[in-house]
Amino acid sequence: MSVTCSQGHENPDGSMYCDQCGEELPVAAPAPGASVPPTPDYPDVGAAPAAPVAVGSPRIVLKEDGAVFPLEGKSEFLVGREDPVSNIYPDIDLTPHNGEDYGVSRMHAKIYVQGGQYLVEDLNSTNSTYINRQKLTAKTPTSIKDGDEVRFGKVEATFHAV
Repeated sequence: MSVTCSQGHENPDGSMYCDQCGEELPVAAPAPGASVPPTPDYPDVGAAPAAPVAVGSPRIVLKEDGAVFPLEGKSEFLVGREDPVSNIYPDIDLTPHNGEDYGVSRMHAKIYVQGGQYLVEDLNSTNSTYINRQKLTAKTPTSIKDGDEVRFGKVEATFHAV
């Protein structure tokens, strides 16, 4: 089964955005009588980071709840959803920020520093990664700069370099 956008582009079932034009796709309702898994309870949704982030520190800030993810102490950060069964624990865990409902893959993207430049690379995610509303080609590093909008599935964020 596939999902078609208003422009007539066919997309794999479960896609939240059109692979061709980036249009948000309708979410199919579960079939009558189908069981819907319960949504886990995340008490720390919107929680502030454990340590304050210094102004001028590189970071990702989520638009919906203002959560801040500092980009310090490492040269590479995995963005995605936690999955203990598969032993996946991303550095930027969007699980408690509606990650599953908003189409974030377990290993969605990575943000890293190379030659003093920050780059984002989509890791062949189901619902794509966008910079300033431009869909990234999977496995192709793309530079980001201060103030850029970065979207992982439907989770919107802003990159701050300073």
